[in-house]
Amino acid sequence: MPIHLPPISRRRFLRGAAATAGALALRPDWVLAETAQPNVDPNRLALLSDTHIDANITTVAREVNMWDHLQRVTREVLALSPRPAALLVNGDCAYSRGERGDYATIIKALSPIRERGIPAHLAFGNHDNRANLMEALPEDDRRVNAVENRCMLVVRTPHADWYMLDSLERTNHTPGTLGEDQLKWLASSLDAAGADRPAVVSAHHQPDLRLPEQVSGLTDTAALLDVLKPRKQVKALMFGHTHAWTHREEDGLHFVNLPATAYVFRPEPSGWVDAQFSEQGVTLKLSAITPNHPKHGDTLKLKWR
Repeated sequence: MPIHLPPISRRRFLRGAAATAGALALRPDWVLAETAQPNVDPNRLALLSDTHIDANITTVAREVNMWDHLQRVTREVLALSPRPAALLVNGDCAYSRGERGDYATIIKALSPIRERGIPAHLAFGNHDNRANLMEALPEDDRRVNAVENRCMLVVRTPHADWYMLDSLERTNHTPGTLGEDQLKWLASSLDAAGADRPAVVSAHHQPDLRLPEQVSGLTDTAALLDVLKPRKQVKALMFGHTHAWTHREEDGLHFVNLPATAYVFRPEPSGWVDAQFSEQGVTLKLSAITPNHPKHGDTLKLKWR
């Protein structure tokens, strides 16, 4: 599964298919119970991407101190009422090469979130390193993978399931891939959940259908879409990697590019997204690091196909 940082309070728990290591290997789930802590909304998630945290908290890239950005987001998330049931980081957790110190620093940065009973789930991007992040975790926070060399997770809210995929091909290599085994796992997991169960799928890399030599996103985008498009229970594909905030819709399937929490490559906002699920869809609200950014407060109301 993606790296899972449980609440330090341990008040939330794994249940259902994740009750044993064997079951976890087949179907890694994190269930957000409706009877969770007071003042926590089980249908609310805080969505981050591209935090790019360095071991040195003073590191600056593109005139941005990434540690300061993540600290600000942490304060904003903790100020929400009700609080989100989980925080998701959609890859590129580390600054550049996924050093062990980078992960020690981001785990430290997320401690206030976990101390308030909110679990954090970290997916892998092209600047991450699986082995180094695993080494940064205590033994009891490590999990069995459902697919060899890939780390996936299903976060189950009352209204929808969120499938976090692993698109890391190799560290500090721009394109990414999901691979045949992970796509088979995704298809079988979606089918097992049923056609009436809304699903959102996320991966770090953006869908990219250009010629192979031009691809900077997912190299197996066509194979992923072959899984998603005919399964109408899949309502949205969310991704990061490009450090942009965009949305488009194709045949009722939503494609959402989550903004970078760290630096940006163009006049795009850096920040995070407040996601609120309902029976009919999800509302996504952008919180920009710079409140006077013209896209600060942008709200997408995505209706399920």
